[in-house]
Amino acid sequence: MSSRIGDSMKKMFADYDQLRGKNVADLNIQFWDLIVISAGDEAQRAWFEKQLEQKEAMGDLPLGVPVLCISDPDGCRIGSGGATLNILKILDAKYNEELYKWRVLIINSGGYSKRLPSHSCSGKVFIPLPISPTRGGPYQMLDLKIATSLPFLPCMQPGVCIASSDDIIVFHMDQVVLPGERNGFTALAHPSSLELGTNHGVYVLQTTEEGCALLVERRECKEVLQKPSISTMKERGAIFKNSDGVEMVYSDSNFWFTSSISRKLLEFYKEVEPLEEELCMYSHLLTFLGSMENKYHFNQLRIKDQGEAGDLKLRFGSLADKVPLDVILLNQSKYYHLGTTKEYLDGMTAVEELREELNIQSRVCCRLLGNKDDISDKIEGVMLNSTIHAASQVHRNVVVEYSILKEKVKLHPETILSSVVVDRTLEIPGGFLYHTVPIREEGDERYVT
Repeated sequence: MSSRIGDSMKKMFADYDQLRGKNVADLNIQFWDLIVISAGDEAQRAWFEKQLEQKEAMGDLPLGVPVLCISDPDGCRIGSGGATLNILKILDAKYNEELYKWRVLIINSGGYSKRLPSHSCSGKVFIPLPISPTRGGPYQMLDLKIATSLPFLPCMQPGVCIASSDDIIVFHMDQVVLPGERNGFTALAHPSSLELGTNHGVYVLQTTEEGCALLVERRECKEVLQKPSISTMKERGAIFKNSDGVEMVYSDSNFWFTSSISRKLLEFYKEVEPLEEELCMYSHLLTFLGSMENKYHFNQLRIKDQGEAGDLKLRFGSLADKVPLDVILLNQSKYYHLGTTKEYLDGMTAVEELREELNIQSRVCCRLLGNKDDISDKIEGVMLNSTIHAASQVHRNVVVEYSILKEKVKLHPETILSSVVVDRTLEIPGGFLYHTVPIREEGDERYVT
């Protein structure tokens, strides 16, 4: 399967590369009418915009479509649900009725990446990826999010698609137009292990006689579970068996909703703003969807979360009550989470399936220093946008990004070097992340590693 997925992803990236640096209005393609990246505060928004300006100036993004960064309001953290509500309010004021004729991609990226600190400043949506482009500069997570969302535009009505900035979906599919979308929610689903399901959303689906024989199919969803235990998955009927007889579930990733839902969400926000509690699009909205009357997470929320916070979440979730949820099963797809240092490091260097499926390269936009005779056969890790001395020794389980290694360096396993300059021969122990941040102190430029 990984080989077929890899071939499909390679073609998908090549198609996306042909859009980079070009005005999509001049091309005969379907594209987003608007792309929005959420930011946690004004400082993060300003930094996101600087990075977007640089990407656009270098021709690394499709042109002619607005890419906005919108920060959360000042105050307490409001979660992906609060961020989405705030974005809808700002877009409604800016574009009025035009907004409800468009297909909008919202990428939630307002977190501070505490579990992947080398991207706390730049944001996970700008994580560099070791994918060699056929056109334009190095890929970042933003490029991946846009590229992997485009195949689903033909089956999406005007509305909003929600994507996360710290996961990767890879897939092989034989069709993109799936008839029968209803006025509500549609979500992508991926065959996953029961263990993966315990940390993500899981769909309880209507069963069919065909089972999971098709590459792509649409199913009605009965219920959405959020980070359920294996026993809960069994009790609620979420577990299937694949063609090899192995138990599996369908886990979540991107989902979208029609413009009528956008209006309902906006009306709700006008009633409750300013928010003083976090709302999650996945935990507090999707879990209220589905045809099943007695929903597990609704009952759990009603029992456990009392007081004003619980009331707010119940009101938020009730917006989805009796709204249909259709799930697009991508039966040859995989879901990977890259939200922690270990997940990022292992995903880029050690998970062979992901490396094949994403067509990951060991060196992307890199330069070797030193004599040709010095080139070592021991540079095995992933080198991104970096300069490295040819005589260096780099273990396979190492990522070097945005760094300059002027002299011979020996890097041991489970190491990340990010924005680091090394100007002397050095041996760096494994199991550490080294990251440099530029700061200003009393007007002076300084660096903290």
